Amino acid sequence: MVAGYMIAGEAELGTLRIVLLRPVRRGSFVLTKWVTAMIYLAVGFTLMLAGGLLFGAIFFGLHPMVTLSGSTVSVWHGLGLIILCCLYGLGAMACIVSLALLFSTITDSSLTALIATIVIYIVVQVLIAFSYFDWLRPWVFPNYFLEYLNFFRDPIYWTPILKGLASFGAWSFGFTFIAYVLFRRKDVLS
Repeated sequence: MVAGYMIAGEAELGTLRIVLLRPVRRGSFVLTKWVTAMIYLAVGFTLMLAGGLLFGAIFFGLHPMVTLSGSTVSVWHGLGLIILCCLYGLGAMACIVSLALLFSTITDSSLTALIATIVIYIVVQVLIAFSYFDWLRPWVFPNYFLEYLNFFRDPIYWTPILKGLASFGAWSFGFTFIAYVLFRRKDVLS
């Protein structure tokens, strides 16, 4: 929601033109908006993690974690795995933020940018659910969202995690670069 609002929301409010009157390059502007959305998301992840750990510790206590492989790890090792999992999730969400930012540069409606992002994500998820589109799976970022489970295996299975991070980085860079190119040429009338 934040990334979809970053540029399109400014256009909706009529402040985008005023903001761009300042001597700031449009590339810096787009990158700043992306970084701001990622910081917002990181704060949300941190609050969710802290709240989950706090209330989990209060209601259930802190105990050694049993991994998906059946081995037991210490409380601190388990907390480290949870933090790694959240960082992986943040990398995955960078793709969604970049896609929303791309749609935010295309349209002047933040709601349209948000809906377009959700629709594209759902369509890709539905397509890769069919075996006919198995050839597409390695190339789309939603295919790697569940690879965080590999952090909870003993030993950690790094190959799909690294493939997922590479996919997230490539798609995030690609979407953000296209957003930059489109916004650089955009005629701001609002």
